[in-house]
Amino acid sequence: DQVDGLMAQLQATERALSSDRAAGDARAQGHVDYLLDLAHSSAGAFLTAITGEQIIGFCVVIITKEDECDLHLQDSFKQAGEVTDLIVHPNHRKRSIGRALISALPSAPRAPTKAKNPCSKFPSKKCLRGHGVSAA
Repeated sequence: DQVDGLMAQLQATERALSSDRAAGDARAQGHVDYLLDLAHSSAGAFLTAITGEQIIGFCVVIITKEDECDLHLQDSFKQAGEVTDLIVHPNHRKRSIGRALISALPSAPRAPTKAKNPCSKFPSKKCLRGHGVSAA
C-alpha cells in the first residue's frame, strides 16, 4: 500500500534522527491503522495528497483537549489540533505539497494548532512554520 510505503520512509527518517524509535518497516502498516483510528476517534483528520493514482503524501492531525475543570486556560485554548505525522514523497518535495496538506486541515474557530516534532531536521518543518504552526 502506498501510505504504508510513505510511513516506512517517515519511520526510517525518525529512526535516523532519534534512538527512541522502534526498528523495522513492518511496523508501518500497524502504525497507519493506529493513526487512522486515532484521527477518527479524536475528530481529527488523515489527509492524503494524490496525483493521478499515486499517493504522494499525507498529514495526520488529532484533536487534543484539556480538562474542562482546568481553570487557568481560556476555553478557546482547551482544544487544539496536533499534527502528528506529515510526509511528502521525496520525488514530489519542494512543490508546496506539505503546505497544501496543512492548509487543507479542518480548523476550529479559535483553536490553536501545534505540531509535535522532536526532529529539528524534519523536512517539513519549514512548511509548518510558514503556516504559523509551532513545533513543540
